[in-house]
Amino acid sequence: MTDPQPTESRGRPGKRRVQAVVVENFKVISQPGSTYEKTRAHLMGQGWQIHETEHFLFARAPSTASILLVHRFSAQEIDNSLGEYLVQELAPYGLLPGEGAFGAAMRGVVASICPGDPVAAWGFFSLNTLQRLRTKLDTSSPGAAADEGDLLLPFARMYRRLLALLVGSSLLDVGCACAFWPLLVAERHPEQFKRIVGVDNRTDALALSEQLASLARIDTAEFVLADVLSAEFATLGSFDTVTAIHLLEHLSEEQLPLALTHLLQVTGHRLLIAVPYEEQPTLAYGHAQVFTHAKLEAWGHWCIEWLDGRGKMHCEDLAGGLLLIERTPEEGRH
Repeated sequence: MTDPQPTESRGRPGKRRVQAVVVENFKVISQPGSTYEKTRAHLMGQGWQIHETEHFLFARAPSTASILLVHRFSAQEIDNSLGEYLVQELAPYGLLPGEGAFGAAMRGVVASICPGDPVAAWGFFSLNTLQRLRTKLDTSSPGAAADEGDLLLPFARMYRRLLALLVGSSLLDVGCACAFWPLLVAERHPEQFKRIVGVDNRTDALALSEQLASLARIDTAEFVLADVLSAEFATLGSFDTVTAIHLLEHLSEEQLPLALTHLLQVTGHRLLIAVPYEEQPTLAYGHAQVFTHAKLEAWGHWCIEWLDGRGKMHCEDLAGGLLLIERTPEEGRH
């Protein structure tokens, strides 16, 4: 992974210099409130190939693979919707051929909010997202027309449903990413859940999780480096509720039996799995396969067979698919 590197573009004397952040082949500049007119005219004069979308202006260097990416997001506006904006607006131009390019663009845009202090920039990103999810969980949806284009709303709806399905006093969230979900549980069920653990196999994800927990002043969740495909995964212990939110689509179909086995091994009572429904895997997000209702339900039946029939399953459609696996209370371990 390449860390964001701030650079300083030259300007006329007396003018504020604009700092750019370079991540791999992306050079990213934040121009909140700008109309891009001067930037567009300057780049066109230099022979750059210019494209403009709703949230970005980007240009390819005339003779290199370098991509200049300009955006208008301010520190108050940046949140987890950014990923979807990048995929919707840059992928059609071939700028995000895979997860690596997507990650570079994402890191560059976030870091450009505070050039030279990417930790502070990710703090804005995480806290903004958490606060907006809190608000959406606390208010009823005003209607489909008003919700159109609200990219965080599907997650809020999914989290609201998951909150209603939690059981017991311990939670394990597998693939916690920035930890929005386990921290929301910690906030809303401080008395019920005595132990909340988020795990991820990426050290940068755990760093973001710990940073957000600190900024939100939540000290009841812990974060652990763990891989659901590792033989050591079961050493995490048993949890009343286990969640895997948008995790399985990142695995190949051949890896699913091992991943589900490990998830079931650490599930004491209820396993909750959420996946997106797609026609094609979104390569920029690192998706390796697609799910449909029928496919998710089939894997639910597989889980019940693994439990020797001592359990039940339920599959529903909500911002993709949601699978619930319930172990029979007296069920022992394999």
